[in-house]
Amino acid sequence: MPIWLIPRDELTPEQLRAIELSPNEHRVVFGAPGSGKTQVLLYRARYLMDTWKVAPDRFRIFVFTNVLKHYIRSALHLLDLPEDCVMGFDKWCVDYYRSNIQGQLPWDQEQRSPDFPKIRLRVLEKLGVNRPSTTSRFLRKLWHNPSHSPIYDFALVDEGQDLDGTSFEILRAIARHITVCIDHKQQIYEHGSTKQDILAKLGLNQVNMSLLEAFRCCPFIVKLSARLIEDAKEREAYLNQSRTLQTEREAPLLYLASDFEDEKRRLIEILRVRSLNQNESVAILLPKNNQVYGLAKGISEAGIDVETPKNLDFTNNIPKIMTYFGAKGLTFDTVLLPRLVRNSFSRFDNERVLRLLFVGISRATRWVYLSACQGQEITVLERLKPLAAENAMTIQTWSPAAPRKGHKPKDEEPEGPESGDILDLL
Repeated sequence: MPIWLIPRDELTPEQLRAIELSPNEHRVVFGAPGSGKTQVLLYRARYLMDTWKVAPDRFRIFVFTNVLKHYIRSALHLLDLPEDCVMGFDKWCVDYYRSNIQGQLPWDQEQRSPDFPKIRLRVLEKLGVNRPSTTSRFLRKLWHNPSHSPIYDFALVDEGQDLDGTSFEILRAIARHITVCIDHKQQIYEHGSTKQDILAKLGLNQVNMSLLEAFRCCPFIVKLSARLIEDAKEREAYLNQSRTLQTEREAPLLYLASDFEDEKRRLIEILRVRSLNQNESVAILLPKNNQVYGLAKGISEAGIDVETPKNLDFTNNIPKIMTYFGAKGLTFDTVLLPRLVRNSFSRFDNERVLRLLFVGISRATRWVYLSACQGQEITVLERLKPLAAENAMTIQTWSPAAPRKGHKPKDEEPEGPESGDILDLL
C-alpha cells in the first residue's frame, strides 16, 4: 500500500515548528512544491486536537478539489483522524446553503455547474457575523470563551491560494483559528487569492513561516521546474531551497514525436516500464478533461489499467490520469506530461501555461517525461531545451529513417467536446 505521509520523526525542524505554532492567531505557512505543506497540515490537525482537546466534529481540513480530498483521506488512518474531517470548501458551502438557505442551488448556465461564487456570497450573508479583529489578544479570549461558539474550533486550508476572498471571510466566521498553507507560484485558477490578499483577510502583516528546505523533488526536477519561474529572484530562491541529494540517475526526457499516434505509442512504452516493471507511482497529466478520458481509453485498450478522477484510489500504484488542475497538491514518483502542443493550451495565455507546467513537473519526485508532436509544440518548451546542454535533460526526436509498419502521419489528435477547467468540486 503506497503511503505518501512521512513519519513524524523524519520531518524537518521547520516542519515541526510549523505544526506546533500556537493558535493564538491565524497562521499562514508558505512552502514551494516538496516542502511538505500537506504533511504539516495533517500533523497540525492531530497536534491541535490533542493539545486543545478538540472533538473530531469541531475541526475541518479544507481543500479545493475532490482529487486532493481523496488523496489526503488515503492517509488519515495513520494519524487516527476521521475521514469526514477533510472536505472540499465548496462542498461545505453547498451543504450549508441547502441546510440553511434553500435546497435549490444557484446555477451557472455557461459552466453548466453550480454557481459557486454566488453560493459563497449567500452563505456569507446568511452567517451574518461581524468580522472581528484577529489580534492575538482577541483570539486568546475567543478560544477560552464558551459563550462564543463558532462552528469549528479550528480550520486548516491546503492550497489556500485557490480560494477567493469571500472564502476567507467565511472561514473567519466559522472557525476560531485558521491555518492556511499557500504557494502563489501554483495559483492556476482564474479566481484565487494572492499572498497579500490572504494576509489582509486574516488580519496578518506577514507570513508566519516559510518552509524553505524542500525534501521531495530530486534536483533534476527542481532545476527543470525552475525554468518556468519568470521572476529571477524567485527562481534563484527556489533553486537554493532544495537540499535533496541527486540519487536519481535519469534526467527528465522530452520526446518529440512524428504525430499523435507515435506520441501515444511512446507514452504507453514509458508507462509499461515505470509503472509495471519498476512499480512506481505514476501520474499522466493533461490540460483538458476530454483528453483525460480519451487517452485513458487508449491506454486501457493497450492492456494497462489506469484510473481517472471517476475512480481514483490512492492506496494502490495503478497509474492515475487527470488534468493539471486536479493534480494540485499530489505527489508521484514519475509524472508524464504528453500533448504539449499548441492546440492543447489554446485557452491559456503564456503566464498560465508556465504555471500549469510548473505545477505538473513539480508533482514528481524522481522523474519527468514530456512529449509533443514535432512542429506543434508549445513555445514554452524552448525554455527547457537548454538544459540538455547541461546534461539535466534528454531530448529525443522520432526519426523517419525507420518508419513504423503501416504508419500514416496524422497532424493532430481527434478533438471531443471541450470541458473547461471546472473540476468536480462536490
